[in-house]
Amino acid sequence: MSRIGSFALLLFLCACGGGGGNSSDIGPGESNPDLSDVSPYVLASPHVKVLKVCAVPPSLASLCTMETLPLVGQELPAPTVAEVMDRLLVSHPWMGERFEQVLSQLPPDVLTLFKGVTAIVIDSDIRPSFYSRNTAAIYLDPANLWLTNEEKATIAKSDDFRQDFGAALQFVSLRRYVKSNAYAYSFYALDGTQTRQLSDIIYPFSRLLYHELAHANDFLPPNVQPTLDRQLTPAAASVAIESHAIAGHPNTITPLSSPPLLDLARVLFNGVSATETQKSLTAALLGSDFAGDVANDMYGYTSRYEDSAMLFEEVMMKYHFDVERDIAFTDQPLAADALCDDYIVQWGVRNRLGEPAVRLRAELVVANLLPGSDLSEFFAGIQTPTLMINNQGWCQNLSLATVVPLGVRATQLPVSVIPADQFKGDRLSPEY
Repeated sequence: MSRIGSFALLLFLCACGGGGGNSSDIGPGESNPDLSDVSPYVLASPHVKVLKVCAVPPSLASLCTMETLPLVGQELPAPTVAEVMDRLLVSHPWMGERFEQVLSQLPPDVLTLFKGVTAIVIDSDIRPSFYSRNTAAIYLDPANLWLTNEEKATIAKSDDFRQDFGAALQFVSLRRYVKSNAYAYSFYALDGTQTRQLSDIIYPFSRLLYHELAHANDFLPPNVQPTLDRQLTPAAASVAIESHAIAGHPNTITPLSSPPLLDLARVLFNGVSATETQKSLTAALLGSDFAGDVANDMYGYTSRYEDSAMLFEEVMMKYHFDVERDIAFTDQPLAADALCDDYIVQWGVRNRLGEPAVRLRAELVVANLLPGSDLSEFFAGIQTPTLMINNQGWCQNLSLATVVPLGVRATQLPVSVIPADQFKGDRLSPEY
């Protein structure tokens, strides 16, 4: 088997699955990125000789121990931007330049979270982004980094391989980040000709980093990182401390409990064929089921790791940027060229973190992934969720200018015209 074929198999061995939480890697599933063209961005990095072979290993037998390539936090109690850059592999130099620019703009806790990784890989072929338990590295899609058309042209145009999963179902699960009753950031298609400013990518790239770094610190928690046996590979270390890592996990204390949603996550995100019973389930029924459970996103039902990552990213985006999250279950439109408001909301909410049971789980995640942080005042001030208006379009529900307390329905919302490219982002997975 070729080097890249072996690597693809290595990362796919136990790709993230339905609520069992036994995954070896969070992605990339069937995307099989070709990472043969990456190289260290900082040639003077103290790890330059081992960085690629450890982050892109040819086989399971050649996985590096943490003696060869330690976690960032095993060497550095407070990593700087420059020290994180020492762990970066890229397929194109502009990716490293942009990554450094964005890191310099982000909150300090992002650097703290890098203590849980061995390396960062940014390659034109990665879609979607993912974390590998076997290497303790994160692999990032550069779609949220480009600014110019020249940079964009270097990125593979392939779609997320999961985009058509669940096409046979009657419902669609949508999500977006909003601020002041508008999209928090714009989605730019890779086949367009638009350019961007650095400010355009801060929010989407922050969201992605918080998600993937949550995985890293979930598998190898901060409170055990300093004591990990460096003679072990990251995968072996995560197995050795698994019982400790599970203790106190939100899905252990307050597990996601909806059997239909747990099973449907395997259809939507793992490509399992839908049963006839699943094909008959409606958005209204599933929205009601979701409302009675404790997840903040449908994606959280794929595994306990995704459950944590979804909670963590939503908290961090709200805490640092006052950006809130919308989620909804809508009818599946019949038309192939359906527009945003053809997706009729049957249940939806803004700021699911304001639901007390969800907030408590989010507090636990933050305590596990950022020990020593004090977000008690922030959590105490989170407002009650706002219900969307059933039987109206997803885009009509963008402006919730008149606050609708949970359990109360409004009569009418203004119509919003949303570009097709912008709406496309609402259907993509969190790792895009």
